Amino acid sequence: MRTVGMKYISRDEWGALDSGKALSTFKRSLEGVIVHHTTGSGVDPWQRIKQHDKYHVKTRGWKSIAYNWLVSGETGEIFEGRGWKQGAATKGHNSKTTSISYIGSGDDLTEKGKVAILSVVDILREKYGDHLWVKCHRDFGTTYCPGDMLAEWIKSGMPLKETPNSLDLQIQLEDMESLSADFRRKPLHRGSKGKNVITLQIRLNKRINAELVCDGAYGRLTEKAVREFQSMYPIKVDGRVGPVTWRYLWTV
Repeated sequence: MRTVGMKYISRDEWGALDSGKALSTFKRSLEGVIVHHTTGSGVDPWQRIKQHDKYHVKTRGWKSIAYNWLVSGETGEIFEGRGWKQGAATKGHNSKTTSISYIGSGDDLTEKGKVAILSVVDILREKYGDHLWVKCHRDFGTTYCPGDMLAEWIKSGMPLKETPNSLDLQIQLEDMESLSADFRRKPLHRGSKGKNVITLQIRLNKRINAELVCDGAYGRLTEKAVREFQSMYPIKVDGRVGPVTWRYLWTV
């Protein structure tokens, strides 16, 4: 079983089937994100996603796996499904929504799974806009999907109740979320100064051994370290720290 932390896995990496059919592009502005689960437990997420891909393509005759993105609650990995193309996960709503599927049962929701879902939502809102709502598959039909635990978490606003185990700074999760919101309005970048930059430098030293001087000044070396970190994940490599980069920095 894989035990890596948050990591982005492309279609090519996990071995998505080629149906020979081109995926459709979105032709209208997206309204929201619909969350599903694949069901099942105790199965390697890579095996589970391949099972669903085979079923959707070979049995159902679809163009590809139905979901746009999938996340593993066990490993924290984020898998590209149909990605930025139109999905097929929620009948009657696929042209105006994108989807995230939790690999396994939503009743086994983990903290890693929560962070992974929130990370995808951040990426989607950064691309499509902050107006995107997040709802459950059961909100659009008679289905148990995505499980009671996951559905209740979404309904309650998707809070994170525990600080990830790797945090060695005494920063409460509420502060992390507040900073994430601040960075959405005003990202950190070269020339920025202050305590947020110190926190960033400390975190980069822990995550990628950047060996930065934690002086609160966002200079050339800090920007270089940020770009190096961004290149390891599905984040735009621009040397600026917005909410997506910030969340990945604090993810195990």
